[in-house]
Amino acid sequence: VSKNELDWLHQDLEIKVKKWQQEKKENQENLKALRNTAKKHTDTNDRYLKTIDEKEKQYNVYLNTYLETSNKLANEKVKLEERIKRSQDDCQECVKRAVKAEISVLTNWKETEVCKLNGISANAEVNLKMLKSLS
Repeated sequence: VSKNELDWLHQDLEIKVKKWQQEKKENQENLKALRNTAKKHTDTNDRYLKTIDEKEKQYNVYLNTYLETSNKLANEKVKLEERIKRSQDDCQECVKRAVKAEISVLTNWKETEVCKLNGISANAEVNLKMLKSLS
């Protein structure tokens, strides 16, 4: 009986060993596949990181260019606003001077006309006196 039991144990052990060897082989294949997948993912991750770094550098260049341009335009805007303000002030000053000049011209014209009228009036008076003295 013990030889039969020993044979059964031996057969059972062989079946278990074959089963474990099969599992070991499957596990090694799975491990190999997982390693390959992990390597692919690592490579992909490295590529993405490299791309991200390049894009970040490119973004920083664009950002710096934008900021420089924005600052230049802001400075230009301030300068233009100052020029507009000065131009408006100059325009108001010119309008005031033009009004003063027009008033001065009209005043001179009025005085000239008054002088002419006074001259005509004096002439008329002289003529009247002559006519009275002749009559």
